[in-house]
Amino acid sequence: MLDIDFGTFPFVTSSNTISAGVCSGLGIAPQHIKEVIGITKAYCTRVGSGPFPTELENADGQKLRDVGNEYGATTGRPRRCGWIDLVALDFACMINGVTKIVMTKADVLDSFEELQVCTAYSKGGKELTEIPLRLDLDHYVPVLEKFEGWNTDITQIKDFETLPEKAKSYIAFINKYLGVNVDFISNGPERDQLIVV
Repeated sequence: MLDIDFGTFPFVTSSNTISAGVCSGLGIAPQHIKEVIGITKAYCTRVGSGPFPTELENADGQKLRDVGNEYGATTGRPRRCGWIDLVALDFACMINGVTKIVMTKADVLDSFEELQVCTAYSKGGKELTEIPLRLDLDHYVPVLEKFEGWNTDITQIKDFETLPEKAKSYIAFINKYLGVNVDFISNGPERDQLIVV
């Protein structure tokens, strides 16, 4: 959502951050792109100003920030945190042509009793499951679906089958909504903390 053309203008960066940017930025011809791997956190963050429908300005948001170490590496500025936004993620998958997903920081959700997932936006009693053309997301309220948290430390798990059923249900719901599968799950900051689904 930070792409200069397809993001929440004017709260964007100064370049094309979508996968098509590799063609103009690096001079790579489109036919050479075979896979587009989308990387998402298991929850949502944003730096600086701009619309953020699922932002949590409460204890859950602070817990995501603290457990996930969501502070700027140089400035120490706290990132804004919230539940995963599948409407925005679906849009990102579409404009990037994502073929598989890597979900990072799944372990940050380990100690939550309840998780929520944004499946639509609501405005004036009407629900919208696509990003609005005007990108005026500040005027929308997230429609959230609740999930039981897995309440288990998953940082030592090495294979998908060993994950708690509630974690697998969370992933399965995301897969079904997006129509693109999470193929890898990061359950910690180390290089070997990557579960192949």
